Amino acid sequence: MYSVRIFAISLTAAMLLVAAPQARAQSPDDLALMQTFLAIMTDYFEIIESSHDIASNPEKAAILQMTKIQEVYEERGEKARSTVVLKEVLEESRNQTIRNAAYMLLGDTLKETGRADEALEMLRQGLDENIKAAQ
Repeated sequence: MYSVRIFAISLTAAMLLVAAPQARAQSPDDLALMQTFLAIMTDYFEIIESSHDIASNPEKAAILQMTKIQEVYEERGEKARSTVVLKEVLEESRNQTIRNAAYMLLGDTLKETGRADEALEMLRQGLDENIKAAQ
């Protein structure tokens, strides 16, 4: 689906750029404007596709949601409070991908809030889980 959209946009862009010099009143500024518009539309479709990909995948969505929660707390000047949510994720989830993201986000948050020893402990716990899972 994604490649079909990109192909259609690219084909449209190519046709417009080929036809543009033959059209009347086409200035270099008009061509630049068309190229900019096509670039914006391509970027827009890529964002839509990426958003759909994330929303369709529970692991990706959970990781994005943890990151967004962390951002909101940071914007409120309460970054340390996100550790509570991340620890809850570790208590509730058995999904190793989600747990790995939670460990990394938690480690970063603890380190950034002056709790380096706790950060090391959490990161070590995550590492131990991964080593056991890899055996």
